[in-house]
Amino acid sequence: MEVVLVLLCLAIAGRELYLAFERRRSPGAPEIADIRTQLRALKSTREELDGVRAAQLEGLDRLSREQDRDRETLGAADARIRSLIAQINDRMVPDVNARLTRQRETVEALSAEVAGLRAHLARRLDEAVAASLGAKPADLAGGTLTVRPESARDALTGPYERFATHHGLRVELADGDRLYLSGRSPRALERDFIELVRALRGEFAEDTSEARTLLDGLRDADHGGAALGPLLVVRTPESLVCGVLPLAELLRPEGARLLDDPPAAARRLRRLDERRFYDVPARSALNG
Repeated sequence: MEVVLVLLCLAIAGRELYLAFERRRSPGAPEIADIRTQLRALKSTREELDGVRAAQLEGLDRLSREQDRDRETLGAADARIRSLIAQINDRMVPDVNARLTRQRETVEALSAEVAGLRAHLARRLDEAVAASLGAKPADLAGGTLTVRPESARDALTGPYERFATHHGLRVELADGDRLYLSGRSPRALERDFIELVRALRGEFAEDTSEARTLLDGLRDADHGGAALGPLLVVRTPESLVCGVLPLAELLRPEGARLLDDPPAAARRLRRLDERRFYDVPARSALNG
């Protein structure tokens, strides 16, 4: 019996020793629980990280799509702007250039006119100086050049000035249709122009080319005329006539406005003495 008790005690003691040894080798329950808690926390954190990463990826995708849309919008706006610029260049630039060209031409014309006025003033002052020293005053004559349509005037300016030069006159100043010429007195011009009318009628041989060029130019106008001192050329739709007015008529107030009414001026010329009047024939007869 005592042997059995001893063996039983030994068995119990060995079991306790084994259990104590096992407890030393294995971690305790609190440590395992803590590890499990940490594992669960890590798993939760990873899921959160995955969620954040997914959200970031989705945000990046959305931003990329928005950038693509913005890029398309900017491209469309840029194309529209280029189209508007092209339209502006096509429509406005030529008009602006044309206006600038007209302004430049106007400025050049004004500059030339101012230069002409300065030259005219300088000549008049020189003549005044000469007159104060006893020289005879310069001879002056009035002139007019008016035609319709107005576009026909440019073609007549050259022939008119060459005709004036041929008879010793120089255009000093032009004020619209009115011209002022110097170099010959009206009385001397009256004699010359009466001889010119006779030459145009073929009474004697004389160079009338400058006069005929002026007459041809006036024939191309609808109506109007030219005056140079006492010589008056009138164009109406029915006729082309020229004549030399008496100097007394030039002193009348209406003398400088005869061409305001071409038909009335033509009737006045037809009442002149025959040696002062010439009814210009048709161009074919004139050339013949």
